[in-house]
Amino acid sequence: MAKKHKYLLIVNPEAGSRNTMKALPEIDHILRREKVDFEFHFTDQRGHATQLVQEYGDEFDVAVSVGGDGTINEVINGLPDLNKALGMIPIGTGNDFARSCSIPHDSLEDAIKIILNHDVKMVDVGEVNGRRFINVMGMGFEGRANEIGTKLDFINGAPRYLAAIAYTFFTYRRMPVKISFDDVVLENDFFLLSIGNGWNVGGGLQLTPKSILDDGLFDICYIEAISRPRIIAVFNRLYDGTAETIREANHYRTNKLTIESKERFWIHIDGEKFAHDQDKIVVKIIPACQPVIGNWSADTRFDT
Repeated sequence: MAKKHKYLLIVNPEAGSRNTMKALPEIDHILRREKVDFEFHFTDQRGHATQLVQEYGDEFDVAVSVGGDGTINEVINGLPDLNKALGMIPIGTGNDFARSCSIPHDSLEDAIKIILNHDVKMVDVGEVNGRRFINVMGMGFEGRANEIGTKLDFINGAPRYLAAIAYTFFTYRRMPVKISFDDVVLENDFFLLSIGNGWNVGGGLQLTPKSILDDGLFDICYIEAISRPRIIAVFNRLYDGTAETIREANHYRTNKLTIESKERFWIHIDGEKFAHDQDKIVVKIIPACQPVIGNWSADTRFDT
């Protein structure tokens, strides 16, 4: 008989333009119907999900993020010393890590079924200045668009990201940076740097469409310069998995990067603004360190 697990559900009431609380009665009904052993714990401020996991995590087998990518990021930052699996009920704005795990964001029933199936994979986690991220770290245009998006909380879902991209499109200016990894040094004003562990960002953009969550490597998309007309011309390729065909986009793979700049530049990790005071930051991957429940058989990107 399969083991019955106990689930700690970390609920962010503000996620998904406050849609989380609307979904809670259905989540509660499904879990009770399936005779699941669970508890809800609610966040009330930024960083609280990490504290809740650290406080209660030992009493449970699975920590479930009920919210968006930011909630997942906080949960995984509470998990390093607990060796507990991460589950997801995606009710955020972008739900990008859930997409990378092939978990639907439009069916609570299906998302919960995936959690209860308990198909666990040990995935890689990124770390920058001691803080972990599990899906993506973005800089430059991507970081600025993410920051603008957080201010547009009156817009729901993917349209928020499109509005933020549109605003950033007209206002962004390239910034000086030096990026070093392996035997590569990129030292110029740059447009965009996306460091992917997962393969979705910004509500479904695929800047690193061949990323693999458990290969011990980041996939990197680096764009030094690109004109506005050219962005418009290739924008659909950022959604359909063919970003690597854009001639201005350079793609690399590595397990560690050093990023230096005399100017402050916009960064997000898993959709959350990342504040840094240093002129130099180091981004590294921690291989196969976090158990994650996903719908792994549904990822058909590499099927022939």
